[in-house]
Amino acid sequence: MLVQSLKKTIELLSGHKNGFFIMTEGAQVDYGGHANDLPYLVTELHDFDKTVAAALAFADKDGETLVLVTADHETGGLTLLEASADEGRIQGQFSTNDHTNIMVPVYAYGPHSDEFTGTYPNTAIFHKILKVLALPRSPK
Repeated sequence: MLVQSLKKTIELLSGHKNGFFIMTEGAQVDYGGHANDLPYLVTELHDFDKTVAAALAFADKDGETLVLVTADHETGGLTLLEASADEGRIQGQFSTNDHTNIMVPVYAYGPHSDEFTGTYPNTAIFHKILKVLALPRSPK
């Protein structure tokens, strides 16, 4: 559902001459971490991965789109113990059913992605986005 929702939103907003801002949340990933439900978590991450792929495909086609991927926190303290892509198998262990203090990455792709490098509090992302929005747009 998440990828379909993103694609439809892009379709509806992509005609705006001044651009647009979309925030998409894979909230069920958090739910899977709280529930310590590895199969559910993997399924939701797979759905989220498809959503990110759709955003990146649009960014490649558009040439003016910045894509950011991050989380507000980690949930569950999942440690992957063993996996086999060939066998479609993954094993893991959760250390909690709550949020952890594990730092989460910020992935940035597209114009001005260099503004999102380094280590910083996640509240800084808001200010970084405002800065990027104020920068001149690249000519098409």
